[in-house]
Amino acid sequence: MVIRAVILDFGGTLADGQIDWDEYHEAIHGLLKGLGFSVELSRLKRAIAAALGRLERVRARGDELKLEEVYAYALSKLGVPAEGEMLAMIHNLFRRHFRTTFYPCVEEVLGELSSRYRLALLSNTMSDTPRVILKRTGLIDHFDLVVCSSDLGIRKPNSHIFQYVLDGLGVEADEAVHVGDSVEADMEGASKVGIRAIWIRGAEASSWTGLAVKSICELPALLAELDS
Repeated sequence: MVIRAVILDFGGTLADGQIDWDEYHEAIHGLLKGLGFSVELSRLKRAIAAALGRLERVRARGDELKLEEVYAYALSKLGVPAEGEMLAMIHNLFRRHFRTTFYPCVEEVLGELSSRYRLALLSNTMSDTPRVILKRTGLIDHFDLVVCSSDLGIRKPNSHIFQYVLDGLGVEADEAVHVGDSVEADMEGASKVGIRAIWIRGAEASSWTGLAVKSICELPALLAELDS
């Protein structure tokens, strides 16, 4: 096969990311209080839990919501006006509380891959945090295309999001590989549209028998073998 493009997942592939939800929601509570809205923290958390439950139902269909849509729903249950500026501040709080650590060798690997292939990032997320983090670190310069599921309202393994990336890169499915840590979202999603999938082998138990690497550090060597 001739590889022209590499599509990369973000969380679990390039970086480890997590957020302390209690800390984040307490920050939202403080924000609302500062804006003059008196809402009990326990009531706020119940409203947010309902909004996140709605998000999971949407995701079960292969669709995605934006973070602003999720928290607008929560605020509506509290009778708090979900204005654009307030939702932007809530999103900024999310970005601030989301902690990301890139895996070793990511910068070197991205530099090598971007010199040989067209490179895209494809991440399942209600936020644009992966794009923001890549801009902040300068790593976004290695990418020809960055797509978050919230950009399109659909998420992996939905085949349409993979096709969107292929179209954006200007390549056919058999000219691309997709690399990710989720068998269902990444491996099965990519395979459905004819993209060769490479699994980042982690703690997830799986019957996946296709191509796999232990970490992103091993990817350039595997791609070199496939190219030859």
